[in-house]
Amino acid sequence: MKHSLKRKTIAMFAAIGLLFGAISTLIYAKGITDITKEQYSQQSIDLTKTVAAEIEVERVIRLKEAVKAIYDKTPNVVLSDRWGTPEFDAYIALYKDIEKNEDFLFLRDHLRKIQDVNHVDCLYLTWIDTENECVIYLVDAAYEDACPPGCVDPLFGDQSAALKDPSVGLAPNITNTPEYGWIIATGMPVFDTAGNVVAYSSADISMNEIMGKAVQFVLLLGGVLLAMAVIVFVIGIIVEDRVIVKPINRLSEAAKSYATSKQKFADLNIKRKDEIGVLADSMVQMEEEIDGYIARLTKARDDLIAAQEQADQMQQAANIDALTSVRNKRAYDLEVLKLGEAQSEYGLVMIDLNDLKHINDSYGHEKGNAVIKKLCEIVCRIFKHSPVFRIGGDEFVVVLRNDDYNNREALIEEFESEIKATQADETLEPRERISAAIGCAVYDPATDNSVEDVFNRADKAMYENKNIMKSFNA
Repeated sequence: MKHSLKRKTIAMFAAIGLLFGAISTLIYAKGITDITKEQYSQQSIDLTKTVAAEIEVERVIRLKEAVKAIYDKTPNVVLSDRWGTPEFDAYIALYKDIEKNEDFLFLRDHLRKIQDVNHVDCLYLTWIDTENECVIYLVDAAYEDACPPGCVDPLFGDQSAALKDPSVGLAPNITNTPEYGWIIATGMPVFDTAGNVVAYSSADISMNEIMGKAVQFVLLLGGVLLAMAVIVFVIGIIVEDRVIVKPINRLSEAAKSYATSKQKFADLNIKRKDEIGVLADSMVQMEEEIDGYIARLTKARDDLIAAQEQADQMQQAANIDALTSVRNKRAYDLEVLKLGEAQSEYGLVMIDLNDLKHINDSYGHEKGNAVIKKLCEIVCRIFKHSPVFRIGGDEFVVVLRNDDYNNREALIEEFESEIKATQADETLEPRERISAAIGCAVYDPATDNSVEDVFNRADKAMYENKNIMKSFNA
């Protein structure tokens, strides 16, 4: 007999143990790596979206124009892979004045505040030269080795999708280099008020610590599984001791189902002063450390979501007039964009308060503000189904649609009647007898090329009404 059954059994158990350990380690390593990459990718996307939503776009636009003006005039652009060479230093020197630019300093300090709060390596702003398929830095908030304005990087991997559709942003790109280790870089678009992409808010987040832990966990798991295989092999072949085999099998099942099962290693309650006890303690410690890292990643995600919600609330507050609490000029400009895209039936009502300067000069601006608020209350009450915008000190615009659009003549007549009644009310102080002119125009697709055409006709009608009121009161 060339090979005894004992040898075959030993070989089979050895092969099974090694195969089981290798497969389990690979599955575990892939699972931890995928979870880590997914969590960090989402964290970087959420963070850069938040920065893009609340950054001062006008400053970004001005800074981009300053950098682009130099970039467009430079015939020989030097890529960042030549960092430290005389050619690179000479090229970057062209942008040295940019770092003294007020917008550059403001944006860099603002990004550093966000960067410090979120404990990331660096935040930075870039724009894409689609013709040359490269990324140009505007401002880098890193405290060390910051990329100067004008620094040029090529696009990596999936980030080239931004060449066809800038609004998709720069997809998360994970690199592992000797200089910086594991880094995930992401960029989200910064939009202007017209919805155009003007730049990208980007972040570099280090994954060294978590990847190092993941490697330690994988090595630990490999060692643990190897120890289990040895124990199963030795004990199973020699004595088949169920007291030993059973705990190993329980640990093995818990390890294999770690990603999907709610059972924890601590719940196994294996208290032994031998190799199995050490193995169980190591698995419990490994589980606690992994759960802790995942909990921190989840908290970071929740914090980013909360920050995004706060940014949305700030964005909404930016569209409200502080004095009257109706929508402001900025909100009206956004409404104009929607009206221009919809091309549906609508009308514009222009309302202008008369004699505001006289009230301010005679009674003070506080009384003048009270008159403005009172006029706003009348407008909102009559045009209660339509959005009201305060676009100037004493000017209001109402966008008529649906029922208010169909009943506009009756609503305008009601407004004029209430104004006349207020002026005739002798129980009011002279300054409280509001006088206001009104004008209305509706969108005509045959003649109107833009919302501005409708606005101009409504404004003209309002001034005609104002002149009639002045001649009547003369």
